[in-house]
Amino acid sequence: MVDSQQSKGYRVLSIFDRLMDGQGINKKQEALTHQVGEKTIQRDIDEIRTYLRKAKLNCRLQYVRTEKVYKLIQTDHNRLSKEQVLVIIKILIQSRAFSKTELNELLEKLISIVAADQDAQILLKEKSVEVDVQHNQSLVPFIWSISEAIQKNKVMTIDYVAERESISTEKMVKPLAVIFSAPYFYVLADNQDSPTVYRMDRIQHLREQDKTFQIGELHKDQPLIDVSEPIRFLYRGKYPQTVFNRFPTAKLVSQNDHAYLFEANVFGNDINRWFLSQGADLEILEPIELREEMIETIQAMQQNYHCI
Repeated sequence: MVDSQQSKGYRVLSIFDRLMDGQGINKKQEALTHQVGEKTIQRDIDEIRTYLRKAKLNCRLQYVRTEKVYKLIQTDHNRLSKEQVLVIIKILIQSRAFSKTELNELLEKLISIVAADQDAQILLKEKSVEVDVQHNQSLVPFIWSISEAIQKNKVMTIDYVAERESISTEKMVKPLAVIFSAPYFYVLADNQDSPTVYRMDRIQHLREQDKTFQIGELHKDQPLIDVSEPIRFLYRGKYPQTVFNRFPTAKLVSQNDHAYLFEANVFGNDINRWFLSQGADLEILEPIELREEMIETIQAMQQNYHCI
């Protein structure tokens, strides 16, 4: 058997590439495939092991006796475990924040982290329950671009389609924070020292400007997440934990035998759907504009249920 430098180079790279892809290498099978002796394959494996050690990669080559193959074992403790990947996948799917295309790409890259693990099939099963969202906007690049602008205090121009509108409007904004409140991402921006919230999937285009800004007095001494107007409401249900599950930072102001008085800071108008979902168990008290909006919505719903 002639083992030329060219054939050896291809063979070693082939073995290394498959090891990096999470596959196991059986010495006898490799010898048959490449038509060389098992000792030759063993030398290839030893060379790869030496390279991994010298390159200080966060993995080592190990023989798995139960499978009779060599595999790469990750040694970096900072690497996500299969359990952690599973948790992240569940959160991503249940958030319903990303389009199916973008979510699928995120899930595939997460699953590839533990692709060599036999339990990766559990993750593939989770991936099958993904649900598409109504918008088809690619959010990941927007989230990164806006976060960069926030870091540099850069003014941004966004083309924004407001609710009940079909045409975008160009807006100059001073981004302060990216906020997630299921199922949407929001941009909290400073507009003439007045906090404004924009739903990210309604942004069609964005551009970072050369102009920088300073955070105004409005935001200097308070967390950015607390600049929204607090909502006060009565909860008459049996399980007040329901409120805390939806608003982890909500405050229980008072309670009696009939109702719990809550105060919470929220962003955007989409939270109205959750309030409506609580039916007669919940009553908005303040702000008065939101209370009136809820009344109008409920009255409009009544019109749909006349006696037939």
